[in-house]
Amino acid sequence: MPANLPPEYFEAEKRFKQASTPQEKIMALEELISTVPKHKGTDKLRADLRRRLSRLREEAAKRKKTGRGDLYTVERHGAAQVVLVGFPNSGKSSILAALTNAKPVIADYPMSTVMPVSGMMPYEDIQFQLVDLPPIGNDSTDGWVSSIVRMADLIMLVVDATDDPDIQAELLLEQIRDWRIPIREGNKERGGDKRHRKKAVIVAVNKCDLQVDEGVKGLKDKYGDRYPVYHVSARDKRGLEELKVGIFKNSGIIRVYSKEPGKRPDLETPFTIPEGSDVLDLAGLIHKDFVKNFKYACIWGSARFDGQRVNKDYVLHDGDIVEYHV
Repeated sequence: MPANLPPEYFEAEKRFKQASTPQEKIMALEELISTVPKHKGTDKLRADLRRRLSRLREEAAKRKKTGRGDLYTVERHGAAQVVLVGFPNSGKSSILAALTNAKPVIADYPMSTVMPVSGMMPYEDIQFQLVDLPPIGNDSTDGWVSSIVRMADLIMLVVDATDDPDIQAELLLEQIRDWRIPIREGNKERGGDKRHRKKAVIVAVNKCDLQVDEGVKGLKDKYGDRYPVYHVSARDKRGLEELKVGIFKNSGIIRVYSKEPGKRPDLETPFTIPEGSDVLDLAGLIHKDFVKNFKYACIWGSARFDGQRVNKDYVLHDGDIVEYHV
């Protein structure tokens, strides 16, 4: 007997496949099960979905029991992880939905985001993971929210352009400092030790399609030289492309492409590595023998001329093509 599944099933199935955290998968699978009509043709499908849901719940319970609960971590994907930090109704969820494939709850009432929700944002030939977090200022969530912020690569402060955005930004920065999360100001400390860099912060001023508060100018004057500020409207899709570029520029990662001797470079699948990485750092990602047997490398892009021979400590730049000789 055919299943005759409704369109809602395939929409829910798509959301389940896009879910990244165990908690997201559980919620999406519960929704998926609810869309399956009950008749003999779906008995096997419903049983299979229930088994999968049972396994997911068991895994989530084990994580929570061992102190590695879903609330405290978000599995990393893509080139870098960007967390969206803001107060209730600042529009974090709307920005996430506008930039990624995620389907967060978007509502006028506060605290509509109660769990971390992530989605993938495409940027040219790579993708960034954006994570929408519960609003700041809730004692029941701030503890584990701070853990996720601490582990992220980039912090995006989302402020409401219509409600004293300069004060919002000040309070959010104060909270991050209270959590003792080291953050970078301006272009300071972009280089140096890759293991101990301070986190970059950018500010997204949302709802710029509405009558904006004069605090927008105050925010730009106060923080513009320390933290990049982007004016956007998630509703009108205004300023989102500039925001995407800003995420890439401040993520602390670069794209590097590989090339085998005598062949064309692979420009489809770049390596994403921290700014300041050198030729040997990339070699270790490709294969341990490249480090052990390294002779020299040739560089196209940032070198003085195409194909320049360089040593293992040559610092790579975004867009470089590297050919190893071992």
